[in-house]
Amino acid sequence: MKLKRYLSINDATSYLSAALEEQVSVADIYELSLEGHLAISIRLTNQAYAKKVSLEPERERIDGAHQVEPVLAEEVDEQVHIFNGIYDLAMFGEERFELRKLYQREVEGDSPVLSELSGFYVKHEGCIYKLLESLPVTKSEESQISKEARLESLLKSKGLTSQSQLDDPLTIFENLSVNEIEQVAELISPFYDGENNSSIPLDRHSYQLVLKTTEIQRFISSINNPSSLCTNEDKPIHPPEKRSYLKFISVLLHGSGISPTKKGITTSLRLMIDEAGISLCDNTVRKILGEVEDI
Repeated sequence: MKLKRYLSINDATSYLSAALEEQVSVADIYELSLEGHLAISIRLTNQAYAKKVSLEPERERIDGAHQVEPVLAEEVDEQVHIFNGIYDLAMFGEERFELRKLYQREVEGDSPVLSELSGFYVKHEGCIYKLLESLPVTKSEESQISKEARLESLLKSKGLTSQSQLDDPLTIFENLSVNEIEQVAELISPFYDGENNSSIPLDRHSYQLVLKTTEIQRFISSINNPSSLCTNEDKPIHPPEKRSYLKFISVLLHGSGISPTKKGITTSLRLMIDEAGISLCDNTVRKILGEVEDI
C-alpha cells in the first residue's frame, strides 16, 4: 500500500473489509461514493482530451426574483487539455449516472434514468474538466498541441510515428483505414474556412474505476476516529429548535424564488454549497429540502 497509488474497486473492498473488520462489498463502495463519503477516481487507459469548465446554476430573473435553474457547464477557454493518468470523478454529469447504473446492477435493482448534467466530468488540481467526444481542429495556436498529440497517438497505434510520414509518406496509406487517413489529413492541415471550426471524432473513453490509496486511508481514518471530525460545539438539535431552523431556511428559499420541489434544484444548491466551502452530499440536501417542504 505504501507504494501503490490506487487500488481497483475489487481490491479496495478486500482491503477495507480487512481494515474495518467487517464485510465491504462492491455495492457498498458505489453507495458510499454516491452518498459523498468516498471519492472514486478513473484511471484513463487511453489518451483523453478535455476542456476546463465552470459549473454554475443558471439564474433567471422572474417577477423581480432570482429563480435557480439546473446547473450549466460553460467552457472557460478554447484550450484543449491532454489527459493521461488518474482523475477524481466530479459527480455532476454522466460519470455519476454510470455509478448509479453500476450500483443498481450490483443490488439487482431497476436501471436508473439519466437525470444528471450531460457530459463526463472529472476534477484535476481544483478545477473541473469535461472530457471531449470530438477534438476541435483549427489552425489556432491553442489547437496545435492537442492536434500533434492526437496525430502521434493515432500513428503510434499502427506502429508508426510522426517521423514516419516524413521518411515514407506512403507508409501512412498502407497502414491506415480511409477514415484514419482523413483524420491524419485533417490534423496536418485543418479544413478551416475561418467561420466554422472542424472536429474529428475521438475514441470512446476507456477507463478503470479505482480508489486512490490516499482516499482509502482518509476514509478509514474517518471511520476509526469519528471524533476527529467533530468539534466540541456539536450538540444534538432538539425538535423545537430544528423546526425553527427549517422555518428560517424555508423563508430564505422562498424569498430567493427557490422551490424545494423543483426538478434539479438539489444539484444546483449543492453546487452553491460546495462553492461556499461546505461539504454536503446530494442526499443530505435532498433530505433537508424534504423536511423544509413538510413544515
